Amino acid sequence: MKILFVHKNYPAQFGQIAHWLVKRGWDVTFATARKDVRSSTIRVIHFEDHREASNETHHYLTGSEEAVISGQGVVRAVLRLKRQGYHPDVVVAHSGWGVGLFVKDVWPGTKYVQYAEWYYRSGRAGDDGAQEESLDIDARARTRVRNAPFWLDFSAADATLCPTRYQASRFPQKIQNSITVLNDGFDTDLHCPGPRNTAMLDAQGIPEDARIVTYIARGMEPLRGFPQVMKTVALLQKSRRDIHFVIIADDRVAYGPRQNAPSWKNRMLAELDLVLSRLHFVGLVPRSRMIEYLRASSAHLYLSEPFILSWSFVEAMACAAPIVATRSPPVKEFMTDERTGLLVDPTVTQEVADAIESLVDDPQRAGRLGEAARSDIVTQYDANTIIFPRHQQFYTDLVNR
Repeated sequence: MKILFVHKNYPAQFGQIAHWLVKRGWDVTFATARKDVRSSTIRVIHFEDHREASNETHHYLTGSEEAVISGQGVVRAVLRLKRQGYHPDVVVAHSGWGVGLFVKDVWPGTKYVQYAEWYYRSGRAGDDGAQEESLDIDARARTRVRNAPFWLDFSAADATLCPTRYQASRFPQKIQNSITVLNDGFDTDLHCPGPRNTAMLDAQGIPEDARIVTYIARGMEPLRGFPQVMKTVALLQKSRRDIHFVIIADDRVAYGPRQNAPSWKNRMLAELDLVLSRLHFVGLVPRSRMIEYLRASSAHLYLSEPFILSWSFVEAMACAAPIVATRSPPVKEFMTDERTGLLVDPTVTQEVADAIESLVDDPQRAGRLGEAARSDIVTQYDANTIIFPRHQQFYTDLVNR
């Protein structure tokens, strides 16, 4: 079996399954816009945009023009492979960015799988669509057109994959029956419980007997609940000197609208009375260090608005970290309140603080929740034993159909 993965980033959602398939004898190629990556086990090819979208393009169509330009870049890269005799059985492409637009035009007989991650609706990225009526028509029209590359992919795809039920529910009802929900999978051997690394914590200025509350995100923005986290920190610091907070994130906006004002980090530091000696901003850290923090965590915070579920949330479950999370559809797809974690309204700071204290002050209860959370991820979402074999079977059945 020959399979080609196409994604602007690398390894993104496809890297681990690509290496897993290689070990099972598949011929795997990965096309990416990143030029700084190499692999000793899979063929990596690079594509690039030959120009940016024109300033004269209608602003509704800027994203569509960028998608077409990216699609052209992929075509130029894969045509070189085709001239060498390469013909994949399956192509899997990250949908919405144009990278898979012309797969069927290069290889009409190849099975094309559209990886559908997110369908945009009017309003903020996390909205469920209920606020569309209150938005101006320009914003609503622009968002509708923003999905055009997805629809072009759908018109050519032989199958559409989506990683969670919640994400699939975002798409129009008329195509939801055409979507196969198949998770990306998680490495539960890597993400697992372990001893507390006291040397690492000491180097960070965290005492050996401190209770640790962790928060992980790509950036610091409202969509991922950063302001609510900081308000909770300020509230708890008034009464709890034994709790240290570790913020693993970049000082930037990764999701949601950008702002010209000071960063959300600086804004929260200015607005709130915070004890910085017990608040540790460590930036983005290597995966091994992230796991060390999760293993030491007495409570892990995930206060995101409804959006694509962060991988770190599930990885925290796999590490058996006791979790306090938003009571929302994407979270409830993976977590059960009072069985595998505690679900809260992130806008009610006292409720969040009370949940944290209930875990910090009752390690046995916290341990039971963490163990149950890990058990769910191991038995339902382990990549190597459950999810990747399902992917392999899905692609094989698609080709043989």
